[in-house]
Amino acid sequence: MAKNTDTPANPFADWYENVQKMVGGSFPAVDLKSLNEAGQGNMKAMGDVAKITATALQDIVKQQQAIATQAVAEWQATAGKLAKGEAQTVLTGSLETFRSKAEEAAKNFGDLSEIARKAQTDIWGILTAQFEKNLGKK
Repeated sequence: MAKNTDTPANPFADWYENVQKMVGGSFPAVDLKSLNEAGQGNMKAMGDVAKITATALQDIVKQQQAIATQAVAEWQATAGKLAKGEAQTVLTGSLETFRSKAEEAAKNFGDLSEIARKAQTDIWGILTAQFEKNLGKK
């Protein structure tokens, strides 16, 4: 049968055949099973990292939505009081409201930071464990 000249030759075929001839058909210095297991472990670790990241982002977005919803509701309530002519009531409580909202904002920032910190710690733990496993430390 004639050789098909339409398909380009595999440039690695000759190299691979020559290497096999030199090492006797195998790569004794390379533990393919360990390489495969490390690759599978790496992929699992990356999947775990992706899940943690997605969960953390969802939690942060939910928290931000709750904060925004509460702020809009409070703004609407204040606007309603002003529309009813209750400006004196709004102004009388404004200093206390400002103080409580500043404290609430600080707490909210702390909560959001904690979600991000926990995700970062969990991710670093997964990556470190996988790296040490690949190096044979665990």
